[in-house]
Amino acid sequence: MSQNISQNISQNISQNISQYDSKYFWGTPDMSVSFCETKYNNVFWIAEYYNTISAIPYILIGILFFKTKIKKIGICLIFMGISTMLMHSTIRCYGQWLDEVGLLVLSFETLKKLDTRLNYIFAPPILGIYVMLNEHFLVFFSIFSTMQITIAYKVYHKKKSPIQKIWSSLYVFFFLLAFICWFIDQTFCKYIGDTQFHALWHLYTCIAMFYGYHNFL
Repeated sequence: MSQNISQNISQNISQNISQYDSKYFWGTPDMSVSFCETKYNNVFWIAEYYNTISAIPYILIGILFFKTKIKKIGICLIFMGISTMLMHSTIRCYGQWLDEVGLLVLSFETLKKLDTRLNYIFAPPILGIYVMLNEHFLVFFSIFSTMQITIAYKVYHKKKSPIQKIWSSLYVFFFLLAFICWFIDQTFCKYIGDTQFHALWHLYTCIAMFYGYHNFL
């Protein structure tokens, strides 16, 4: 009898695995943005394997900054890393919401560090606009891009020591490199084959933030 039970369990596992081969483990994708990586190609319960694991460095540098005077940024980075992994592992809308909220909160906290006159009272309206219109990726992209351009402008005009100039230059270089990778992944899927350009976006933005946030230490 125990042998029959064992066989039944094995058959159920095999059936479940074969079922995941033909269906999405986390349900039908419903994000408003897509990425080139082949879905469920490496692990049956991770939709985009490389895009998921490449988000781990966000968590690591968040932990690194957590015990410094930019603790809040460290917390934002940890949250963003976790939410990014959730988005790419599930390719579901709730993962996208958390990922994009994480990016907006991190951007706002960065602006707050660059300009202490900025009040947290402005954060809820920004997030409110996003929440109301989150089904349109262009809305998030517009808000996020505006915040990033503002950050770049303030970093450029901020008085810097020689070492801070180096940190800032490296930040700009790697962020631009990351944006190129993101743009290629969004625009030229059918030409890039198995090259994981969005995973490179994660790695290059992580390096950019590692250098950029050293300006606050």
